Amino acid sequence: MTAYLAEADPRWAGHSGGEGHDDAPEWGPEDLGRAAVFLAELAPQARQVFEHLLRNPGRRVHCTELVDEVLGGPNGGDPARRVAGVLSGMSKARGRSGRRYPFHWWEAPEGSAGATYAVRPSVAAVFLAARLGP
Repeated sequence: MTAYLAEADPRWAGHSGGEGHDDAPEWGPEDLGRAAVFLAELAPQARQVFEHLLRNPGRRVHCTELVDEVLGGPNGGDPARRVAGVLSGMSKARGRSGRRYPFHWWEAPEGSAGATYAVRPSVAAVFLAARLGP
């Protein structure tokens, strides 16, 4: 069963994000311009992964789904590392935006492989509106 998190779900606070989340404000409706600039600065693969998450607001998406459905399938490497590597390319855009990463991630529980990723519904709304433009 797929896990969807509502906006106020306490599991958002239990993410594994750390640096990049704890040191900056969350994205809000006043950030449409920042969001448009952020999107424009993303490398193609990072944008594809992020847009997949935007189309599924609140849904925790496993890294293997992102590799299979967005990044062209397995290439013999570790899916968790592949997705993390793609998303690490967002660090410059995040730093310039003055906001936290626009997605959350949760490391796999002990004995499991790979992380899950999700975009809070309110943050997805900001980025979807920014994509539509003025």
